[in-house]
Amino acid sequence: MSQRKLYSRYDVVIVGSGIAGLLLAIELDLAGMRTAVICKGRLADSNTTWAQGGVAICTGANPLDDPARHLEDTLAAGAGLTDPAVAREIIESGPVLFDKLEALGLDFDRDKAGHLELAREGGHCQARVLHSKDASGRAISQVLISALSRCKRVAIFEEMFAVDLLTQAGHCIGLRVLHNENLLEILAPRVVLASGGLGQVYSRTTNPAIATGDGIAMAYRAGAVLADMEFVQFHPTALSLRGAPASLMTEALRGSGAHLLDRNGERFAFRFHKDGELATRDVVARAILSVMQEEGSDAVSLDIRPLGAAAILENYPNIVQACRNWGIDPLARPIPVAPAAHYFMGGIYTDGEGRSSLPGLYAIGECASTGLHGANRLASNSLLEGGVMALKVARSIIGEAQAWLPRTALRIESSSILSPDYCSSKFIDSFKERMFDVAGLIRNGGGLAEFSADYFQSNSQRVPMKQKAIESANIGMLGMLINKAAFLRKESRGAHWRSDYPAMDDAKFAKRFLIAKDCESGFAYKQSRHYELRSLTANVSRRMLSAEGRD
Repeated sequence: MSQRKLYSRYDVVIVGSGIAGLLLAIELDLAGMRTAVICKGRLADSNTTWAQGGVAICTGANPLDDPARHLEDTLAAGAGLTDPAVAREIIESGPVLFDKLEALGLDFDRDKAGHLELAREGGHCQARVLHSKDASGRAISQVLISALSRCKRVAIFEEMFAVDLLTQAGHCIGLRVLHNENLLEILAPRVVLASGGLGQVYSRTTNPAIATGDGIAMAYRAGAVLADMEFVQFHPTALSLRGAPASLMTEALRGSGAHLLDRNGERFAFRFHKDGELATRDVVARAILSVMQEEGSDAVSLDIRPLGAAAILENYPNIVQACRNWGIDPLARPIPVAPAAHYFMGGIYTDGEGRSSLPGLYAIGECASTGLHGANRLASNSLLEGGVMALKVARSIIGEAQAWLPRTALRIESSSILSPDYCSSKFIDSFKERMFDVAGLIRNGGGLAEFSADYFQSNSQRVPMKQKAIESANIGMLGMLINKAAFLRKESRGAHWRSDYPAMDDAKFAKRFLIAKDCESGFAYKQSRHYELRSLTANVSRRMLSAEGRD
């Protein structure tokens, strides 16, 4: 493999092409900043494109709703770990994002009178989700990609794989990337990771194949602090047919009146929660799993026929087609569904402006952990967060007096990628199956400890500079961190459920779990000040972590 020491320099380098990365690039272009957008597939290959439901924003279109109610729902879903200040600011910034998207050309669904059509989803007390049929994410991606094509100062690099962060004197100064089998270095005083989630850590996921957590893995190797690694959200209703992908059956279906049925055709969700099918995702997913275990089945049924054929065809054409492609006509019979890994609440620990603990490195979107989602994301808050944080980071970067500039005379540092045996497809397939079984919806200490002993104790070696091998190494390392955090959190909270500790324990664990490479890890007080991130160096535990409650 050939190598060029320096490929190019930019004011800002963005990794990722979802709503967070693309909207940020557009804003920076308006400010005259020279920006590069790196994506390992095509621009449209992102979790944003796959999103169905929409964006949760209080626009004033629903007279019964307001940001205070949205905040209450977000805090309730987060199970005590949501940062109220961060959540309030993001929610109250929603209308600004709405105006921005509409100005760029996005047409949200409206009725014949021109009023916005709003959907209600699980955990929401009111209808507040803006949408574009059942392909809201695709509509957002198309509008942003079109706007990006008109930008004059944005360089777009498709099918370029980000390998690692470059650091110098304690600052992030760029990226090491693979492109056409060449290992290249791109320098910039600001790097923004908008690289999405890690659904591919699990064998069953609604996420696309690109969702291997590369940005989170890179940040960890470079020494950045991660948070809340134990909180992985499983969507309750993904298509469950042998040989078929776990296609998402949007929560808006249940919000519109679809029913969950057991093998006898009986509704069961109200057995588990007073809100039935509209309880939060963690509750509904575990309810479905419980019924599957009771019945010894691989799926339950989602009956969308109560919505009426005309409404189904009008509002959910893509879901109808996806089902029919696999021999299921949802107008004639229920859809077999089961939970699948869907969204990662953890990630790179940032402050309310998207800054990580590593100077020069920002993180936005699903790869970041701002504190909005807590232990369980409220439906349709993800696109809201990604868009709002893109606008906030743009303002922060544009407003900086001067960024730290790298001096090429100094040594540029890049961490080595090490892995026990995450390169073979047979090994990684087995690993992902075990992750789903042991560190998925239901966990217990014995299973987590055994998994750790089986997979994480072997001697590590350097990973070859091949995309598939590095992706596999990233999956293995992130699985290890999820496993460790899940083992240490000896309680059940939100998306994290321990069968051996089924109760929530606020006395010990109403705190966020932080971890960094080569540092002692522990639980930080929920009230930890974000500015303390700036002082993190070699020992995370010194300032940010409380010894009290560590277990």
